[in-house]
Amino acid sequence: MLSIWRISWRNITQNKKRFFLTLLAIILGTSFVTSMLIADKTTNDVFDYYEQMYVANADYWILSDEHTYSEKLVSSIQDHPSVKDVLLALDKQAFFELDDDHSLNERSVRITGVSDQNSSLLELPVIEGSLDNEGVILPAPVAELLGKGVGDTVRFADMGEAKVSAIVEYTQLLASPSDWEGAESTSFRVMAPLEQLREWTGMDDAVSYVRYQTNGDGDILFQSLQEELHDNSAYVQPVVADTLQSNDIEGLYTFFYLIGVLAMFISGFIVFNMIYTSVMERKKEFAIMKSLGYVQSTVSKLILMEISLLALIGTVIGVPLGIWLGDIFMQALLSVFKFDMVYSLNWIEPAIIAAIIGCLFPIVFSLFPIYYAGKTSILLTLKTANQPQPSSRQSIIRAIIGLSLLGFVFVDHPISYLAITASIIILFPFLLIAVTYVLRPILQFLFQYAGLMAVKNLLGQLNRNANTAAILAVGISVMLLLGAAVESAPEALGKEIRNTYGGDVKVTSEAPWSAEDQAKLAAYESVTAVEPLMEATPITWETINGGSRQFSVFAVSEDGPSLFEHPEEKDLYKELGQKRAVLLGNRAFDEWGGRIGQRIQMNTPSGEQEFEVIGAVKTAHYTGYAAFMDEKYLRNEFGWTHPFDLLLSVNNAANDSLRDQLWNDFGAHLGKVQTVDDEIESTVSAVTGMNELLLVMLVFVIGLASIGTANTLLMNTLERIYEIGTMRALGFTKPQVIKMIVAEGMLIGLSGVIGGIAAGTILIYVTSKSEFMEGFLTFQLPVSNVILAMISGVLLSLCAAWTSSRSASNMDIPSSLKEG
Repeated sequence: MLSIWRISWRNITQNKKRFFLTLLAIILGTSFVTSMLIADKTTNDVFDYYEQMYVANADYWILSDEHTYSEKLVSSIQDHPSVKDVLLALDKQAFFELDDDHSLNERSVRITGVSDQNSSLLELPVIEGSLDNEGVILPAPVAELLGKGVGDTVRFADMGEAKVSAIVEYTQLLASPSDWEGAESTSFRVMAPLEQLREWTGMDDAVSYVRYQTNGDGDILFQSLQEELHDNSAYVQPVVADTLQSNDIEGLYTFFYLIGVLAMFISGFIVFNMIYTSVMERKKEFAIMKSLGYVQSTVSKLILMEISLLALIGTVIGVPLGIWLGDIFMQALLSVFKFDMVYSLNWIEPAIIAAIIGCLFPIVFSLFPIYYAGKTSILLTLKTANQPQPSSRQSIIRAIIGLSLLGFVFVDHPISYLAITASIIILFPFLLIAVTYVLRPILQFLFQYAGLMAVKNLLGQLNRNANTAAILAVGISVMLLLGAAVESAPEALGKEIRNTYGGDVKVTSEAPWSAEDQAKLAAYESVTAVEPLMEATPITWETINGGSRQFSVFAVSEDGPSLFEHPEEKDLYKELGQKRAVLLGNRAFDEWGGRIGQRIQMNTPSGEQEFEVIGAVKTAHYTGYAAFMDEKYLRNEFGWTHPFDLLLSVNNAANDSLRDQLWNDFGAHLGKVQTVDDEIESTVSAVTGMNELLLVMLVFVIGLASIGTANTLLMNTLERIYEIGTMRALGFTKPQVIKMIVAEGMLIGLSGVIGGIAAGTILIYVTSKSEFMEGFLTFQLPVSNVILAMISGVLLSLCAAWTSSRSASNMDIPSSLKEG
């Protein structure tokens, strides 16, 4: 007697083409889930890796609210018994001396002099050369742009020259522009021996910061240093690896999971469709089995074994394919960012999770057919040959439920998206009927009688065909919503940045701006206002759960530049001026985890302090990962006294000459000149780069849904073997059979595309009106995505139909008549 596994294998492979298409759907669904999980893990690891590289093994660092402080001020820690390692660093702004003709701002470079290039408190991934404490270290983009290699000489204007001793990979400490266009708004960064830099600059006793590592938690030394440095410009902070200020990638994670869930949903539907059809085809077989003594659980177990075999094979093939796709996706994703980041593919845990999901989701989607197979009635099945058709009453009930769920368009709640998606699926038979009747004359003109037969056949299996088109529509609608978000993001982000940037130009200095400097800037013809921007950074703080984080604290005042947005802005300014309180940017507030009115603990330059959180505000500064405090409290109690940034308001006559003028007048200590347009371009570049990935994913999703179309048409064809055989016997030619099934596929594809665009429009409208989105997404259809959806949706559906039509056209007439 055959084992149940062999019987299951025989059953699922009986129709090889249907088996292959269903298996392909599971493979692709599993591979998509695998690749998205890998992308999620690997992206997170990449940013954590670079943040850990930046902080290295340092536990604490001593900074200053001035440019530098005396090394003697912290000399005691170098010999302290609890200190394991110390690194001294000095930052100095300079200019490359080049043979080519480049402006001062393009040649600006920040030189970081360190006491030991090989220190454990630095992590510099060397590409070429060695960290010998003798020469200059260049990041790879700078070396390539300057055409320098190890051993070549680099010259610095009015300072000196040095040999290149090493070229290193990307690291935050030496993050530099990779082209001259980027150099217009961002300085290059290189590293040199500390003593060499001191010799060039004459700053013999100066340091910009000190990093140190302790033999233990170092808390006692930390507290004693806080007290010791209380009345000095220097202050001590714990080193915290917090990537949230520099990398707002939560939206990426949502994108990963949404694509994975969508792929799994489409694949699951294809599996459901195949298993349910198989069960309906084999009802007589199940009835005979039960009449011979098989119980309900045995029949259900047989179907469970069949789907388990499919799921297992699909997972075994899909997971390795997903690992490969994940690697390709990571390469494409990281190419969006400006820096040449490296990554190590984190695939083991995602592969295990994906394998579990791959084995389970086909079973979950098949639970109803499995149960239905076991409940097969012996008498009713043997008596009834034809399936009951849905009644008019059932159609009316279906329409009422679908329209009721569609009413959630006017409900501003996340549950609306699920309700609208459900309504699309429920109402799709009516849309398919409408599209069929509208296109009937066109089909008759294009395919003659075969077109009319296609309409008849499509309506004969209305629910199955409608569900297939609905899944295509759901996939398209979700991808259109993502496309609309990507297209709206630049405009929304640009508006937010302009409203909260505080000025037209931000000028950053390595040393605090003096009153004389500000007066000189105010005298510029193109400058209409000069506002100091006080930013205390980096400041460590604690979440409600005790986790350590790091951000910047900005000084604000009601008559100063606008750095945030809030409906009750004036009241918040007034409250900030009356007590020790802070406002948190939205992302910082979410990460903090507390409630308005509770207190947040910070390690300030004046020591550990608590401040009441009185609100969460919108700001473009560090994409909402920052805090705001009244200026007088930031100076007097917080302990930050000097502005390193100035915000300039300029008139319409301002042009690129302003940037040149700034570098000529303040080049000795100027670190960065960034316009609000530069900030907007930098912020939205990563978002706009995502649109190309989104278009590729759109084609993938439509391709996966088209496998469902091919599977449905194949099942429809197999159920009409006798009918097709009769038509062929009466003179219906092979080309006519092909035309008939291609027309069916075209109708399903067109219905899916039309429904997807309509559903996408509804979802975009709902999202644009949502208070939760706060105007981030505007009501506009992403034209390029719509065009691609129309073309790929119809073409891939036609390809799927043509694949199925080949089987029908090659049927042997006598055999099909006998089988019928």
